[in-house]
Amino acid sequence: MYGSPGNSEADAVKITRSWLADYVDVDWDIEELVERLTMAGLEEEAVEDLGARLDGVIVGHVLDRAQHPNADRLSVCTVDVGESAPRTIVCGALNVDTGQRVAVILPGSTLPDGTRIGEAKLRGVASSGMICSEAELELGTDASGIMVLPSDYSVGTPYADAAGLNDVVIDFEVTPNRPDCLSIVGIAREVSALSQRPLNLPRFELDAQGPPVETTCRVDIDDTVGCPRYVARILRGIQVAPSPSWLQNRLRAVGQRPINNVVDVTNFVMLELGQPLHAFDLARLREGRIVVRRAIPGEPLQTLDGTDQKLTPEDLVIADGVRPVALAGIMGGANSEVDDSTTDILLESAFFDRRTVRQTASRLGLRTEASARFERGADVAMAAFASERAADLLAQITGGVIDDGAIDVYPAPTSLPQIPLRPERASQLLSANIDSDECRRILQALGCVVDRGPDQDLVVTVPAFRPDLEREVDLVEEVGRIHGYHQVEGAEIVRGPIPQQPRGGYDIARSLREGLVELGLDEIISPSIVDDRWTQLMGTTACRLANPPAEGVSHLRTSLLPGLFDVARRNFNQRQSGVGLFEVGRVFSPHPGSLPDESLLVGGLMAGQASASAWRGDHRDVDVLDLKGVVDALLLDSESGRGSGHGSEVTYEPIDESVGFLRAGQGARILRNGETIGHWGQAHRDLCAAFDVDRDIYIFEIQGTCVARLWSEWGNDYVPLPKFPPIERDLAVVLDTGVAAGQIIEEIRRVDPTLVETVEVFDVYTGDQVETGKHSLAFSLSLRSDSGTLEDRDADQVIDRILKRLGDAFGARLR
Repeated sequence: MYGSPGNSEADAVKITRSWLADYVDVDWDIEELVERLTMAGLEEEAVEDLGARLDGVIVGHVLDRAQHPNADRLSVCTVDVGESAPRTIVCGALNVDTGQRVAVILPGSTLPDGTRIGEAKLRGVASSGMICSEAELELGTDASGIMVLPSDYSVGTPYADAAGLNDVVIDFEVTPNRPDCLSIVGIAREVSALSQRPLNLPRFELDAQGPPVETTCRVDIDDTVGCPRYVARILRGIQVAPSPSWLQNRLRAVGQRPINNVVDVTNFVMLELGQPLHAFDLARLREGRIVVRRAIPGEPLQTLDGTDQKLTPEDLVIADGVRPVALAGIMGGANSEVDDSTTDILLESAFFDRRTVRQTASRLGLRTEASARFERGADVAMAAFASERAADLLAQITGGVIDDGAIDVYPAPTSLPQIPLRPERASQLLSANIDSDECRRILQALGCVVDRGPDQDLVVTVPAFRPDLEREVDLVEEVGRIHGYHQVEGAEIVRGPIPQQPRGGYDIARSLREGLVELGLDEIISPSIVDDRWTQLMGTTACRLANPPAEGVSHLRTSLLPGLFDVARRNFNQRQSGVGLFEVGRVFSPHPGSLPDESLLVGGLMAGQASASAWRGDHRDVDVLDLKGVVDALLLDSESGRGSGHGSEVTYEPIDESVGFLRAGQGARILRNGETIGHWGQAHRDLCAAFDVDRDIYIFEIQGTCVARLWSEWGNDYVPLPKFPPIERDLAVVLDTGVAAGQIIEEIRRVDPTLVETVEVFDVYTGDQVETGKHSLAFSLSLRSDSGTLEDRDADQVIDRILKRLGDAFGARLR
């Protein structure tokens, strides 16, 4: 259904090992599969064993649900998990109910995000386990309630076994020129060519027993530029219901949320074949017509996300006989949505112009899975086959009857390009002896039609799903990458920096760049090959190039700091008073016996004046707190002041002694759930001297994917505005100088997380009024309750508890 929202994965494709095996049978293990596809140009982003991630999650049966005696929003559930006695589990989901099959994680097990589950007491009731949502199991994005499982799942069995998720998921980056690889079949075609194993496309025979489709519906295309082809089919007597387990499991494994059988089939076929589809409630299409046209100025349409859109003539719409019912290739309209009452549907499979879709999606701020594929360039020839495939599955799963035939409006069929290929030219360019038969085999395996031309040359007809193949050299490149560049003898030495490739990460990196620019930093792009002295200075182990581009420049970088320092030095040499720089890029670490490991880092550097001198002549230099402010803005949720979400917790661990390139007492490690993901602080003076920078330099480096995950977690939680006012209190305590403010803040929060809303430091004092070895820290606290207005005595009680806790933990006393 092309209303499914897009995300940062729109430039990547997820496949599972078992799903791939449906289309091509190879005996490669996961490591070989990833290596072969990577060498052929499909870069692997991540490999995940779903079964291992879901270890400890079992199928439970809710025997009873009762209201929590001390909390309105909690339920006390009695859950059978296949043990000798049921467990009591406290659950906050609104949709939990008696009789449900649910996913339960037991104490001692760990959620996919690293959160360990233990025995707990929630508002006075012991809870032995946790009933999970799909977001908590990282099987989707829905965190609004628990995941209700099919009733045929056996109680007590591991969830991964019941759901068929003992599988391996591979996430591949897809470059902009390869829209064909945004599908399972597209990846299978690559594997087929590489392995010389046959590609097995889905096979079926449509059982069309309904009346001729033309007697019910009419399709007109008023704008053939925006929509060169439109295929419509009709199914009658369907029953909208949850999808069968196999379909739900396939979708969940690749990060899609099951909705109902109609929507799930359209999403399944889109993921399988790369062709977006949409289903309309036939009864809601007025006059039984489909018209593809430009919108009338100011024409309204409420899209499936509930937004009222105001359209312009640049927008291509799908209309019935009266009004728009969908934004072409982007999102359906609420006025034709399939719901539980739908019995007859019109199934759309069309080809839309990429520029038209991109323009409307950009203007309206809508990017869906469908629009991402149309923007890349879909396959006009796939529209008919995908329509048949979806109709066949819908008939099987929904019990519907297919009308006879299809309406296929294709007024100007696209002619496929033909490109001559000289095999001897391919051998010459590739420096390899590749004969005509090998060229033919490879190109045919990739979907091309290859004929013999004059003078023994080949004439290659390029399929519509490969718009990137335009010239002979493009065909040579295809032959080379499938034949294997590693088999080509004699390679030219690479000069210059290793080019940085965008990840499914492309949106991650873009978001990081935009965020840091908004914080006032300037972006740099530095070479990935660094000076040898950097590795010697840092004492790190780096990958050495076999053929370095220049003497003394022979290692792949393990950090972004060399480029940042070099640019800062050159700026100061040009009499710049201050710099604020950042870079988002890849770093490389050795991996014995294989290619280097790559990771996305975000790094920053601040030094010199914080701002230009004012007319009064005063100015201030950057200090470590300026740097911390930038790091806080990246990692800490502005609403809560903490880096948290779905069990994640970001904390800073002060560095008490010089570590690596940071000064003692002037920085911190960044921890997420106890694991180090970065660091920030003042650079060691020796490091500054090595780069010939005579200033205090403040730096940070953080794992980019961890920042992106935190951001996604913040975006999944929505809470109403507070109903009751806060009470503000100031608190100053005297304690040892070795106790950091962050430790005090965390201890204050632990006193009562339900009442302590914010804690901020507003003063630090050392002087005559406190003893030697002591300092005074002053904090501003905001206290608020969700259940009622706090009174002064309530706030005083909280302050008393805070003072006692700080006294016990740190020997602190009230100043």
